[in-house]
Amino acid sequence: MRRWTMVALLGLVACTGMRAGQTPDEAAPAATATSGTFAGEWEACPGKTPSDQCSRYVLLQRGSRICGTWFHFASGKEYSGRIVARADSSTEARRTHVCGRQSVESDIECEDGWQRIDKPLRICKGQLSDLTRADGSCFAYYHAVRMADDRRDALLAEPWMQACLSGVPGDAPKPRRQGCKPSRARRNPERWVRQPGLWSSEVATTTPATT
Repeated sequence: MRRWTMVALLGLVACTGMRAGQTPDEAAPAATATSGTFAGEWEACPGKTPSDQCSRYVLLQRGSRICGTWFHFASGKEYSGRIVARADSSTEARRTHVCGRQSVESDIECEDGWQRIDKPLRICKGQLSDLTRADGSCFAYYHAVRMADDRRDALLAEPWMQACLSGVPGDAPKPRRQGCKPSRARRNPERWVRQPGLWSSEVATTTPATT
């Protein structure tokens, strides 16, 4: 009986990927591993940009669900936040939600919730793109870089990431309310200018029209 108990225990460890003495919670990142063509760390470093100032996406994917973080550096400031996207194919996705420090990327801080958006996320010739040219073609400039296992596991263990990969927030379309909230340009007198892999701001010289 004792021998059969030991055999059963070893079989359980082999099936779950747990090591001896490891609790289910400790094994969670490996047991809920994610994969997909969008998953990974993507980096854009134009010119001689220092590595700590490179624009970056760190993405995890479960099925068609993509969740991750974004980072940009502009005008001596760091901007970062989170994104949610839906993959329509192995190379085409749409970003549906974003949050983070107020910038060209987001109006809403993450502690205040999510902002609904509808923006592209594509893979072209092995590179990631979050912009589309005027003619609709892909403009990819984020290169895949190796993501450390501990960084990936730490991100996967975040409560918001677990909720995101489980479908929260949902990506059903919701009409944007008009006229009840000042535009971002009026709330923030900076005019944001974006170029591939580069974000900068300048003080607006004219008062924007009321939307």
